[in-house]
Amino acid sequence: MDLRERVVAAVDAGMRPGEAAARFDVSVRTVERYVARRRGTGSLAPTAQRHGSVPEKKNRVQSWLPARLRQAADATLAEHAAAVAVAIAERRGGVDGDDVAIAGHLAGR
Repeated sequence: MDLRERVVAAVDAGMRPGEAAARFDVSVRTVERYVARRRGTGSLAPTAQRHGSVPEKKNRVQSWLPARLRQAADATLAEHAAAVAVAIAERRGGVDGDDVAIAGHLAGR
C-alpha cells in the first residue's frame, strides 16, 4: 500500500487530517489533497504531468521510422535522414529529417 492509500485509510478509520499528517510526516494540506482527489476522482493515482507543448515532430518521427527501419534495416543514419527529407517533399507536414531526433528514437529516448 503506498503512502497515499495509507494516509486516506487512516482518515477513513477516523483519524483527523492533522493526526494523519503527523503520523505519516506529510503536511495537513497533503492529507486534504489526497482525500479530495479520492472524493473527486474515485482514485488516488497521480495525474499525468505534461509540461510544454505536445511533441508533434517527435510523434511524427516515431510513427514513420519503424516502417522505414523495416524497409531499409541496413541503411545508415544519413540515408535514413535523406529518406525523411524525401517523405517531407512528398507530403507537406511529414516528419522532419533531423539526425538528432532520428538518432534519439533509434537509441530509445
